[in-house]
Order: sequence, then C-alpha cells, then structure tokens
Amino acid sequence: MIKTSAPGKVILLGEHAVVYNKLGIATSIDKRAYVTVSPAKESVTIESKNLNLRKSLSEEELFKLLREIENLKIELKDKTKAKETSKKIKKIGRDKLLASFFVIAKLAERFGFHGLEISIDSKVPKNLGSSSSVFAAIVLGVSALSGKELSKKEISNIANEGDIVTHGGLPSGIDANTVTYGGYLTYRKNKGSEPLDINFKIPLLIIDSGEPAKTGETVPYINKLSQEKPELVENVLDKLDKISQLGLETMKSRNLEEMGRLMTNFYWELKKLDISTPKLDEIIRISLKNQAFGAKPTGGWGGGCCIVLAKNKNQEKKLLTAFKKSGFKAFQTKLGVEGVRIEKEYKKRSL
Repeated sequence: MIKTSAPGKVILLGEHAVVYNKLGIATSIDKRAYVTVSPAKESVTIESKNLNLRKSLSEEELFKLLREIENLKIELKDKTKAKETSKKIKKIGRDKLLASFFVIAKLAERFGFHGLEISIDSKVPKNLGSSSSVFAAIVLGVSALSGKELSKKEISNIANEGDIVTHGGLPSGIDANTVTYGGYLTYRKNKGSEPLDINFKIPLLIIDSGEPAKTGETVPYINKLSQEKPELVENVLDKLDKISQLGLETMKSRNLEEMGRLMTNFYWELKKLDISTPKLDEIIRISLKNQAFGAKPTGGWGGGCCIVLAKNKNQEKKLLTAFKKSGFKAFQTKLGVEGVRIEKEYKKRSL
C-alpha cells in the first residue's frame, strides 16, 4: 500500500491566455489531496471520502471507458464537432469518479491491468486545482505500486488526461504541471513548464466567491468568441501576455506593489471577454477599497476563487475581516510548496 499526495494551485497570471500559447505564472499551495493505493484481486475500486462516493470497474469496463474517451478526444480536434463532443465528455465527467478511472485506464494501457483499491481524501478547496491534484497523486501511487518510475513530465501529462474529462475539452496543462512539479513556475503550452526561483514570502489571500468556476464553459466560450470577434480576442490575449511577461520580471525583482498592479490590470483586461461575475467583481472591489496591492480571479473564472495580494501581515488581517463581514470565505496560504510526492510506502510490492 502506498500513500501519495499533491498540492493545490493558483494561477498568478495567465489563465485562459495559456490555452493560446501565452505565458502563464502559477504556484502550488499548502492544501493537498491524499491518495492511498492498494493492490486488489480483480476490479479497480475508487472511494472518495470528500464526495462520499464509491465505484468499481472491471478490466473490460475500464478499457471500454478508455476507448470511448480516446475517440471523443479525436473528435474534439474537429472544430465542426468540438462543441457537441465537449458536451459528450462533460456528460461522462458528471460521474465524479470517471475522470480518475480514465487516468487509471491510461496507466493500465501502458503498464497492464491490475486490480486496485484507491482511497481519495482531498484537502484542496474546489477551484484550486482540486481535480489535478487528485489525478497527479493517483498517477504517482499507481505507478509506484506497479514498480514503475515515471518522470514528473510523464506524471503531469497523464494527470492532464483527467482534466480533459473534468473540463470537457483540451486543457492547457498548467494545472497538472503546477501540482506535479510544485514550487513556482512559468508555463507555455508549446514549451511546458520552467521552475521559478522565488525565495521570499508573498502575502497572498485566497477568496472563495461561493460559486463554482465554469472552466468547462468559459474556455469554449472564448474559443467561439475568437472565431466571431478575432480582433477583440487577439488584442486581449496579446495584452494579457505582455502583462504576464512584466509580472515575471516584477516577481524576480521582488516588487510586490507592481505585481499587484499587474494582477489588477490582468483582471480588467480579461473582464472584457465577459467571463467575470458580480461576486468576483465584488471581491476585487473590496480588495481595492481596502488598499490591497492588487487582486484578480484565478483559474477558470465564471465563478471560483480570487487571489488578493496584501501589503503586509497587518493588512492581511484587515482584508480577512472585510471579506468575512461581506460573507466570503477567505484564507491565507503558503505558496511554492513541494509537488506530488510519496507520503508513505507501507510495503514494497510490485504488481
């Protein structure tokens, strides 16, 4: 039996733009998803303590799921079928455990089928890489139990397969990369991730809007908008890329005030594509009213969480009070923590 874990994540700058090969900057957070993997006789069983769900698939059922999703992935690349195909994948993803089964199917395709008992206990809040962290932890746990050693790149690639089912499309990969590698990193779709050496504390707060992020809707919406209004979308994406590049230089120079300004600029620019919500806008308003350095939504938008850059610890406390008075859940978090890892190996055993 092997216990693994992977952290959650926030995107500091670059969400949505990374889908179009623009620069993204992300970091892991100190909330982790824990996965325990044990050998079993025949089927693969997954139990999620968070979702209060338990489901088993036989070898035949697992590979049937694999074939179904692989065929849909091919259809996704056809622009004339992409919208309907995305709906079909989302329908599969409504069964909250099937994305994890698909990840296991990808491993079974590579290493051969083995019966497994998998238990998931995630501490990662929704909308902060909660799915990707589970997938990365599963990949490491199953491969380690099988006696196989995968590189971080391989773990990230397979974990990203789960995000395809979760979001009903072809994700950029920034989530899977961040939870796998950990730390701070930059990301471009055609280059992958590169680590960032950030060795100072960034006073960042996470604010939950109370609404689920709608990544599976906002990504295809922007894609459709890019076909209907290409000049608008291209202009916004180019500006977002420039903001992210400036943000990278600003982080390296430790200029947090300028970093906050760029975060807020990113918000105003991406807001032009109409994927914000009144609650996200209210979080930004409260942040700026209380003189935070900056704030922006993080992740898929359409709901989800915002990140707020405070000036110092005293202002962090003031902001936490202001958000709680307004009915929002807010918390501090440690950034740049270790990526996917083995927590405990109870007994060395290859399947």
